[in-house]
Amino acid sequence: MKNDNIFEIIHIGIMVGIVIVGFSLFILLPKDNISDNEKRQLTSIPTFSMENFQNKSYSKQLDLYVNDAFPFREQLIELSSLYSNAKGIRSGTDEIQIYNTQK
Repeated sequence: MKNDNIFEIIHIGIMVGIVIVGFSLFILLPKDNISDNEKRQLTSIPTFSMENFQNKSYSKQLDLYVNDAFPFREQLIELSSLYSNAKGIRSGTDEIQIYNTQK
C-alpha cells in the first residue's frame, strides 16, 4: 500500500512538472508570426474588450492564438506526420490514403 502512494505522488509530481514547464515555455519563448510548413500567418494575441468577452469571440480568438503559439508547434506537427507515415497513413492534398505497411 505504501509503495502505491509513493508512485502516485511521483506521478502527480511529474504531471505538475510537465504543466509548469509547458506553461513556462509558452510564456518565455518567442512566438513566430508565420508558419513555413502551412504557408500562412499565425494568429496574433487578441485584444481584450468587454464586448468581445460577452459575445464569446475573445475566447475563440484566444484559443486560436494558443494553438498557433504552442511551444515547438512546428516540430510537433512534423513528428505527428512522421508517426502517421510510419503507421501507414499518408495524407494527400484532397484525401487521406491508408496503406498497409506489412508485407
